[in-house]
Amino acid sequence: MSNDQSFLVVGTGLIGTSIAQRLVSHGLHVLLTDTDTDVLEIAVTKSGASRWDGLELVDVVIIATPPAVVSALIKDLLPRQPHAVITDVSSVKGSIFSQLRELSTSDQARLVGSHPMAGREVKGPAAALGELFVDRPWVISATQFSSPAALESVRNLALSLGAVPMERTLSDHDRAVALVSHTPQIVSSVLAGQLRQADAADVELAGQGLRDTTRIASSDPELWSQILSGNALQVASQVTLIAQRLNSVAQALLDGDEDFIREVLVQGNAGRDRLPGKHGGPGHVAVGAVMIRLDDKPGELARLFAVAAAANVNLEDVRIDHSLGRMTGLVELAVALQSEAKLVEALDSAGFVVVR
Repeated sequence: MSNDQSFLVVGTGLIGTSIAQRLVSHGLHVLLTDTDTDVLEIAVTKSGASRWDGLELVDVVIIATPPAVVSALIKDLLPRQPHAVITDVSSVKGSIFSQLRELSTSDQARLVGSHPMAGREVKGPAAALGELFVDRPWVISATQFSSPAALESVRNLALSLGAVPMERTLSDHDRAVALVSHTPQIVSSVLAGQLRQADAADVELAGQGLRDTTRIASSDPELWSQILSGNALQVASQVTLIAQRLNSVAQALLDGDEDFIREVLVQGNAGRDRLPGKHGGPGHVAVGAVMIRLDDKPGELARLFAVAAAANVNLEDVRIDHSLGRMTGLVELAVALQSEAKLVEALDSAGFVVVR
């Protein structure tokens, strides 16, 4: 991407500010705007970008607002930025671009939908990370009118953010994210919602499994209600299929049909293994797990990693499960099977408590 290109980011939440921060780190000229001046001030400080005066022209406009206002913003910005390529980063596409069909062909030529498949369960510019998009898929959805130059500009934007561009049609994008993003949000939220009226003594028994499956239930309800409504048909189809499957599981439990239950679990294993793994390879690889009881005090986790590095053991994954009522936690280090014994020996020598 040319260093003389300029950018306007509209909307300074987590995604918009993270984009700005990364672009600024490349020495690019980035402007920010937001209807919330307090949020804008935080974003400017966090990213190092400048405020847009409402007049300055740029090469690329990135709309990073809730989806309900994206189409209106595009219509407003097209004449105000007469030469810019405009892209949005919303997680819905069809409902947005269906509202832009009356635009002239020349205006639509400057429009390209995009969607970074990255985020956090926390919101706001203070949570922004310039590295948020590194090695993450960035879906690019051109329309029938998007010009090759506009498409190339958005592809270069994704690359400059460290992302992996992946082209999908508008409808293919919405179908895919309904399965891999939108439906998981609903499942997580519904499951977490069951905890509201649960007995406190029951909730105290919660382990890492429940924390893993309800992590994204902390997401912003206002934003996600718009996202789900914007992709309603595709999400409803997926939710219906899952509900039917859950009803079948419930009936099998009542009937004592252990074979059916086992098959559901086997199919779950097979589906989980289809998720891309390390370096884009198979999701399921043979690894060993080393459990360490770690004191909850500064420097212990860093010391643990330093011992693994000194032993020349590569860590495939790390999980932390905090102990209830104790100043300790269980840290699970996933390593290649052939490295497991070497890591245990190194940890023992360093005085760590390895759980066997």
